[in-house]
Amino acid sequence: MEIYKLAEAASRLHLSANSLKSLLANRTIPSIIRTTKTTKSTHTSYYIPEAFIAYAEKALKLKERFDFTRLESEQDYTEAFANKNGTQVISFSNLKGGVGKTSISANFAYTLALLNKRVLLVDMDSQANSSRYFANRYFSGESIKDIFDAIIHKKKVDAEFINRYIKKIDFGNATLDLLPSELSLGRVVEFSRAVFTMPHKKLNDILKPIKANYDFIIIDTPPTTGLSLHMSIFASDKVSIVTDAEDFSVNGLNELATEIQEIEDETEHVVAVDSFFINKVKKSNIHQVYIEAIAALAIEQKIEHVYTVSDSVRFKEAQNLHIPLLEYKNEQEKKFVLSESLIDYAIEKAAGA
Repeated sequence: MEIYKLAEAASRLHLSANSLKSLLANRTIPSIIRTTKTTKSTHTSYYIPEAFIAYAEKALKLKERFDFTRLESEQDYTEAFANKNGTQVISFSNLKGGVGKTSISANFAYTLALLNKRVLLVDMDSQANSSRYFANRYFSGESIKDIFDAIIHKKKVDAEFINRYIKKIDFGNATLDLLPSELSLGRVVEFSRAVFTMPHKKLNDILKPIKANYDFIIIDTPPTTGLSLHMSIFASDKVSIVTDAEDFSVNGLNELATEIQEIEDETEHVVAVDSFFINKVKKSNIHQVYIEAIAALAIEQKIEHVYTVSDSVRFKEAQNLHIPLLEYKNEQEKKFVLSESLIDYAIEKAAGA
């Protein structure tokens, strides 16, 4: 992945450094901007991937790179980067825990936000790992569980009510919204079976009033079968399956694919499994064997994308700091390399939306 500093990108785009700074500051061209303050000075570093420049060029319908100089200062960039075909809902799933599903889904949601997309991350796992990934606290009494409670008790659940539970998370380089979970979510969701004739539709009902506010809604599903998973799949347009390159995980992929097919058959809602993320990949022969097996399964099931994510302690370190990997300040270029598959998938979705 080619990553430019400010002077390199300015030369590439036929811009002055100050003109490029303005384009970066107002997010016309996505980037990571780092400001370091000391007692004596303030230093700002700019990291601008070539892929982000190409993405902005396409989103803004520019014919030439130097057309960035001709952009109207009052242009509505939110509208320019908005999805033309409406909101996309993508679930990240696996029936096995510990594969890094939350890390992948949370960092993918952040990457979409970095690309100027309006993003909502929905935590449907009662372990609430996505909720705590970006916020170092619990959300007892202020989570999606309370919205399900209101539906069960026949209360009015409109956009105003739902928005009370959505938390805005600002990372400096990007902002996204979070609809958090809590430990009692699973119990409340399962209770809805006794109340509704079609309980699998209830998450979709919750998202409907707010859907138009977002370009992407990303759902982190629980690592188990059950109604929370069924609700998530029914609410989704696409599913990304996250796995690691281990025997048990690989053998469980067919089980999850079968589960998704059964949900489709029961609900008559067609959802496409369009990607595999193979996480925690090491440079070993056995991992290569499993990667090839997953690639073969993808071809067999007509799954379009197979991505690998290298094993790195940096993901865990970033999670412990409650920030996305790309916001982790050390060794920024290496973070881009580690995030390359997530960036590729985010650009593929964002550019095609």
